[in-house]
Amino acid sequence: MVSAYGVEAPAILNNYALQLENMLDSAVAWGSQAKGLIESYAAFAVNEHSENLSYNEILTNPDVLSDYTLKFFGPEGPYPVYESEEELENFGYQTEAVDPYMGQFPAPPVAAAPQQPENFWGSFKQQMDIDPANAWRLLNQAQPQVVANKLLVME
Repeated sequence: MVSAYGVEAPAILNNYALQLENMLDSAVAWGSQAKGLIESYAAFAVNEHSENLSYNEILTNPDVLSDYTLKFFGPEGPYPVYESEEELENFGYQTEAVDPYMGQFPAPPVAAAPQQPENFWGSFKQQMDIDPANAWRLLNQAQPQVVANKLLVME
């Protein structure tokens, strides 16, 4: 082989064999990872399917829905319903009287009246500079022709 291919032939062949082995190892690792992902997705899909069947049963069968609702709002459920004032005093969250001054809030700002087309875009820019969250109100009040003219000019 040395006489036919030269002195470096064994080194080239060895390098080729190492590269082939590395490629095979990476393919096996990728296959193992893909197998794990596919198996976990299959378990997830089966679980979701059975959960969807349970939801469908609850929503389409009135007896099951009634039983679920009674258990949910029953004494052992997450949101129990109390039947008397004594039960309310013993269970639940502590409540306090609401401070009457805390409930007073300023009135929301009133939107400006629709403006003429030549002044509309100036006031809209001013509103965008001052309060961009409420600028949509000016657009709602604009006549359709004003916005159409602006789009025509922009094109």
